[in-house]
Amino acid sequence: MACCSDYSGGGLNPKSPPHKPPGRKERIMDKEKVVKILKFYKTIDEEISLNESVIEELHERYYSTVGAARLDGMPRGKGGVSSPVETTILNVPESAYNTIRELTEANTKLNKVKLAILKELNSLPYLYKAIIIEFYIRGLQWGRISEHLHYSERQCKNVRNHALEKLSKNFDANKTISKFKFPA
Repeated sequence: MACCSDYSGGGLNPKSPPHKPPGRKERIMDKEKVVKILKFYKTIDEEISLNESVIEELHERYYSTVGAARLDGMPRGKGGVSSPVETTILNVPESAYNTIRELTEANTKLNKVKLAILKELNSLPYLYKAIIIEFYIRGLQWGRISEHLHYSERQCKNVRNHALEKLSKNFDANKTISKFKFPA
């Protein structure tokens, strides 16, 4: 017969994990990932801007019809491609087209995740939100944050820890954020 110390069936054994209903798996994102997401949030606008500048440059290079129109007054034939716009579009490399499409899709996803993060930040109580935004988004030092909010630095750090716990649950529950592939 097995010794009673080997019993792990829940109940009164202090070593056994708390009972969870079957089928309910509680997942919580770790705080380090939350911090990475908050730091990434700061760079989303810059990344979107960079993608838009690449898209604009490719449009100017391949889709510009300036100079394509022949204004010499000479009659043109009726067969084949005669429109300068059609000629321009037919000559766009597939790689340029694919790059424009991929960057446009990436910007759409970045905008969605940015809005989802902002929604979760706005769902926090004022003090949590203020500390998270000032520390992670604005990059202020603890001394400035505590002075601004009239709390000690230690209190601000404790509130930050509670806010990160709350955000980890909220981020994990948000499908847009939990499915997005954040850079390492």
